[in-house]
Amino acid sequence: MGWYNVRIGLSQSSTFEDMIEADSCEEAEKIASDSVWDDVYTSEIRAHLTIDDEDYDALEWCVECNNEIDDCECEEDEDES
Repeated sequence: MGWYNVRIGLSQSSTFEDMIEADSCEEAEKIASDSVWDDVYTSEIRAHLTIDDEDYDALEWCVECNNEIDDCECEEDEDES
């Protein structure tokens, strides 16, 4: 059994609604945007989060020299002795 470095890519989205008091649509959207980036909606975002796409890419890894197996320096060291 070997070690593998796995890159995990997830595309996620979260859609929900909020009633915002404002003087215009633009101001309401600005308040909503600021609330997203100020972490006001953290629990709502998490509650409505869905994974839209996923990608996995594994590379066999040498834990001794901390390189991908194709670039393993350990095999070169053994060959030189």
